Amino acid sequence: MRVEALIRRSPVTISASATIRQAAEVFAREKIGLLVVASTVSPVKAEAVISERDVVRAVAKGTPLSAQLEGISTKKLVSVKRSDQPSKAVRLMMEMGIRHLVVENDDGTLFGVLSIRDFFRENKLLQAFLKDEAEEVHGID
Repeated sequence: MRVEALIRRSPVTISASATIRQAAEVFAREKIGLLVVASTVSPVKAEAVISERDVVRAVAKGTPLSAQLEGISTKKLVSVKRSDQPSKAVRLMMEMGIRHLVVENDDGTLFGVLSIRDFFRENKLLQAFLKDEAEEVHGID
């Protein structure tokens, strides 16, 4: 299995010139925890990321909701390639203490975002599959 198999949706991007309020609105509407700050030029490359936690910390410090994301985004990206093994992604998340990773194509363009929740979902699917298989083998209904 490769990291790309865990990704279920297209990444949600936002401009560095967007405001904290706009980011909060996107988080709420899309029900996600990380936005990729990217140029609108195609192919899209991630320039930075902004998490829900970044927004909460900024607001708690008194940063106005009208402030641009450029000032609070994380520019040092932690990423994996879509062809990497999931174990590499989990290891990076644990080492860095983060919940999301940017996933790139081999050429460095944006492929998606991987969340720790993607691993939980995959684990639940695997457990359900194994349970169904065991029941089928043993003739349990």
